[in-house]
Amino acid sequence: MKIYDIAFVGMGASALGTYKLKYHNQDISIIGIDREFNNSRNNFFAFWMTDWMTPFKDIVKNQWSTWEFYHQHQKITHESVGSPYCVIRYQDWKKFCLKESYNISIKVNNANKIQKIDDFFEITLDNEEKVYCKKIYDSRSVNVENDGFKQHFIGNIITVEDGHKIKNARLMDFRVKQDQGLHFIYLLPLDNNRLLVESTVFSKFLLDPSWYQNQISTYIDKNLDIKKYEVIDSEQGVLPMFEINSQNKDNYVQIGTKGGATKISSGYAFSFFLKQLTSKDKDYHSYWDKWMDKIFVNYLENNDNSDEIFMNMFKRLNGEEFSSFMMGHAKFIIKLKIIFSMPKIGFIKSYLGAILN
Repeated sequence: MKIYDIAFVGMGASALGTYKLKYHNQDISIIGIDREFNNSRNNFFAFWMTDWMTPFKDIVKNQWSTWEFYHQHQKITHESVGSPYCVIRYQDWKKFCLKESYNISIKVNNANKIQKIDDFFEITLDNEEKVYCKKIYDSRSVNVENDGFKQHFIGNIITVEDGHKIKNARLMDFRVKQDQGLHFIYLLPLDNNRLLVESTVFSKFLLDPSWYQNQISTYIDKNLDIKKYEVIDSEQGVLPMFEINSQNKDNYVQIGTKGGATKISSGYAFSFFLKQLTSKDKDYHSYWDKWMDKIFVNYLENNDNSDEIFMNMFKRLNGEEFSSFMMGHAKFIIKLKIIFSMPKIGFIKSYLGAILN
């Protein structure tokens, strides 16, 4: 009976990163288990460039030193040359992490059952095959609660026949329907002909895929005035906007979103698990960041017109301040600016709601 030293259950971005940075071509045996391993999915992982992300800058295909926010007739622009907004795509990350690897094998299966037997684990696959290992990293998707507040989205990559003139990233454009929760369009110009156009909602309940697609097509027509285009790729996802309590014990380690890497107020996770891997930090997020996120999400969940609160926050911060907050290394004065951007009564109610939950 072969017993692997390490098993990765789920081979998403966090498992690939953990393998690359901790175990790549060490003299140990490793197995990755993921039924979707050969899937062509190529979703985007976004972040602002920081010192701990610079080792991966060669994988960055797109970056923007200027990003924008829109609300009705208002436009706010942020700029940061030192901390540009960047994206890495999954297939590029996968290729980088597995390049010239010789100590990992892959099972294109689901793991149906995991149990501890003496000093090793038994993993039962969906074909009833059993795999044994000494340590498990589990990065499978989180079971998003039906009634839990969440961020959900569908995005299309389109190619524009006559090209486009959009240069800056649009992180939040609220000039769309707001009747199903906080809704915005996320827009990235990938080159002179390609755009990522994504419809994102913060709410408790998912919508029919056709709803997001209708929002995207309407936005392209009315807000971008683009008439001729082709959808060449798409991505979709559901991210928890509530704290994940990971359960790590006896060489069973949860990583990625399952391990609490996602910043619940924004959905960003990629840079945070890499920061933890490359530093001495034990936690993905500081106590104060988690505290602020809980208050902010509680406000979003219980108040209308939260799009205006976002715009008020964007107005109070410059590009460097905003990126530092989003990446979890903002100074205390910046956090105060964010707190003061919220209505006082709403903040107090959200504070009480966050500490009582």
